[in-house]
Amino acid sequence: MPTLSTTEIKAIAKLLKSQDATTTKLMEEQLKTFDNGLLREIDKEISPGDIELKNYFLNLVFNTKREQLKSDFLKWATNGSDLQEGAFLIALFDNPLMDTEYYSSLIAKWANTLNSTLKKVTLTDDPTSIINEINHFMFMEIGLKGNKESYYDPKNSFIDKVLERRAGNPILLSVIYLLITNKLGLSFNGVNMPAHFLIQYADGYDPILIDPFNQGEIITRNVCQDRIRALKLTWQEDYLSCPTNKQIISRIMQNLINIYTQEEKFELKEYLESYINVLKKA
Repeated sequence: MPTLSTTEIKAIAKLLKSQDATTTKLMEEQLKTFDNGLLREIDKEISPGDIELKNYFLNLVFNTKREQLKSDFLKWATNGSDLQEGAFLIALFDNPLMDTEYYSSLIAKWANTLNSTLKKVTLTDDPTSIINEINHFMFMEIGLKGNKESYYDPKNSFIDKVLERRAGNPILLSVIYLLITNKLGLSFNGVNMPAHFLIQYADGYDPILIDPFNQGEIITRNVCQDRIRALKLTWQEDYLSCPTNKQIISRIMQNLINIYTQEEKFELKEYLESYINVLKKA
């Protein structure tokens, strides 16, 4: 990624004011090579009061970066499919100026704090005691919660927005739970239940099912079967299977596709469908 001096950044911000077709094409080509940190620096050089120029720049960024995400998802899918990186890519679709380093540091800080907490607590061989301590940290100290009031808000699917608001949908809260606990080497995995994503703890014991959307409630297999019956589906053992990171990221995007379809935001829907197709082919 290129680096630019303050003078060069100011020059780009000044150039944006022309807004002619030649400048637009030139800027679109340049923006392809800029990371989101550099994009934020350019954005800062635009006066907050110049709403028209701000919107022009952001539209350029959105159009360029949303197209570029296709290749970013392909690289992600072929280079290990790290869960945190995948969640960040989806968030960049909504906010290409997102400070990924900040949110990465926040997750790492929470993991370190939880690790220190667990070391201070006398834990028995009962895994429930470990889960209870983790749940207290996640839902009482951090304050994560299910966004039941605005369940279908697209922001519930973007990790930066969920971390800021401390509220999200089942799968994003599960992702954050997994990111923090997996950094500590704890045996938590996703559970691909229809309509309501779960996680499980399995470390030499029968898997314990946990619902992060409901404050880390421990639920039974019978409860899962009841939920499936409520959806008028036939129970399948695969509903308790552990998805791959690619499947988790695809499911987050499918949730957004469903929301954007209902909201008739078909351009956004088509972008996300193209990303899922990239993952399928990778």
